[in-house]
Amino acid sequence: MIRFGPWSTMLGMAAGFGAVVAVLLLASPGNRVANRLLAALLGVAVLRLMPYVLGFAGFYDAFPWLSFAPFNLGLATGPLLYLYVRRLVEPRLPRGWAWHLAPAALTLAYTTWAFALPLAEKMRWNDTVHVRWIAPVQTWATTLSLAAYLVVTALFHRRYQAWLAGAVGNPADHHQPWLRTLLAALALWLLVAVAFDAVDGLLAPLSYYDRFPQYLAFAAIILGLGLEGWRHAGTAFPVMTASSPPESVSAPARDRDWTAQAGRWRDTIREAGWWREPGLTLAQVAQRLGTNETYLSRALNQGLGRTFSALVNGLRVEAVQARLPTTEPGELLTLALDCGFASKASFNRVFRDHTGMSPSAWRAAQKTESRGFTGNEATADGDAA
Repeated sequence: MIRFGPWSTMLGMAAGFGAVVAVLLLASPGNRVANRLLAALLGVAVLRLMPYVLGFAGFYDAFPWLSFAPFNLGLATGPLLYLYVRRLVEPRLPRGWAWHLAPAALTLAYTTWAFALPLAEKMRWNDTVHVRWIAPVQTWATTLSLAAYLVVTALFHRRYQAWLAGAVGNPADHHQPWLRTLLAALALWLLVAVAFDAVDGLLAPLSYYDRFPQYLAFAAIILGLGLEGWRHAGTAFPVMTASSPPESVSAPARDRDWTAQAGRWRDTIREAGWWREPGLTLAQVAQRLGTNETYLSRALNQGLGRTFSALVNGLRVEAVQARLPTTEPGELLTLALDCGFASKASFNRVFRDHTGMSPSAWRAAQKTESRGFTGNEATADGDAA
């Protein structure tokens, strides 16, 4: 008898919510490819709940032929996470991306084959082969796959953060906790799964009902990912592009005077006023200077000992300092925006990093020094002598 009780209803509501968000992500106009990958990731998570939604409601008792329905595509979770994060911040998917999904495709083919077997053969196959040999391999392969892809994705995210720090003028304004939240959520998913599998394999076999807390945790993760994923569906992340090949020059790059070159480029950036653009990037400046990102970044780092963002923000702080003594307190934000800062928070943070004090404190200190200077200290010392 089919009956939706509190357990099946709770899991079913989470699965339904995740499915709705996945459909919305498919139709989202921004980040189209990335959002489709996120929709697929949510779809895989929703399918993982379905055996328990149907099982607690009595579907498997009423329709035993549902056994081996292709609901478990866990081997796609890690690859979809990795591909989603990369496509969100890169202009295209990595070469050979489809191979990452090959193990999941193999699992789908196997479960579809088993699902199509006549019921008697299906039950015999399950008891003699699947439970003894295939299910354990599938379980731990899924665990190891997700763990490996979490590590690889976290390393890629760290590389993206390092690139962001040197490639955009206001890296702090592009700080997005969504990617960290996504990684943390799937890490939690992994830990919960491993904990229950360890108890099942090492301590005592867990029944269908014993695993309800595990799938309740999965349901909560799906709700969180659905809400945050949809909220960030249109967020524009700075795109990390591959550096251009080094430009052709007569002298080898190692023989260049990077200090002189960086000084010329710094002067050009200052005089052209490019630092006033809040969204200024390393790629844009390299194109305007007639060079490439590799040379520009190397010149700034080796010649000036500064990253691109440090240079640009330093020019902005200099401009603010020149005008700050004559600026009214209520005009401080207007001054910051006029000098290229995208927000008050980033302005205050960058100004403090460069000067060691807040804009207000720096202005007050300048006024104090001006009042304390009389212009005749040398004469006074001579008189005293």
